Amino acid sequence: MTKIRHLELCPYCHRKALEVNELDEPYPRVEAVCKCCGYRSYDRPMPLDENKFRDILDKLGRKQIGEICVDDKCGSDEVIRLLREGKYTEYRCLACGFEWNSSEMEEVIDRVKEVRRRLREGEKLEDVLIHEEGVCPLCGWDIGHRYEGYLVAIECSICGYHNEFREEFPEVDPDTIDCPEYERPEEAG
Repeated sequence: MTKIRHLELCPYCHRKALEVNELDEPYPRVEAVCKCCGYRSYDRPMPLDENKFRDILDKLGRKQIGEICVDDKCGSDEVIRLLREGKYTEYRCLACGFEWNSSEMEEVIDRVKEVRRRLREGEKLEDVLIHEEGVCPLCGWDIGHRYEGYLVAIECSICGYHNEFREEFPEVDPDTIDCPEYERPEEAG
């Protein structure tokens, strides 16, 4: 479903003809298509197979028991246990200072397992990913969001989920394109 639609400057033909669509599904993202030259920019969900799920769940299990830092950007194995009460444990990474607890990681692991189960039952990946802005579509961790050009970049440093960016350039010289309804902006100087 489209939330917002507006025109921007196309990076290929340099006309204000790039229709940017902010979408809600399957997760908050952006697609852009130039109405003049046909340039297209979009993202796709990360492909997930059984081996990828196994790797993700293995890594998350190691984070849950404090074997490695919960943040992939750090990846340190210098982790200390701050508190232990029954099954609940809190950890801190000595390298980066990140703190987490075993119950947070259990929720993340349960979410990834739920996605895997639903995919095994035949549901589409786009239907099982989380549809909330600022959270990882796979594990549900709050990752915020950042833009890569016009696109929303998703890079979860907890489970490793990321979207893939694609650009399609037209096979025509941008100087030969004639779109009178979409004029080029005047250049400074």
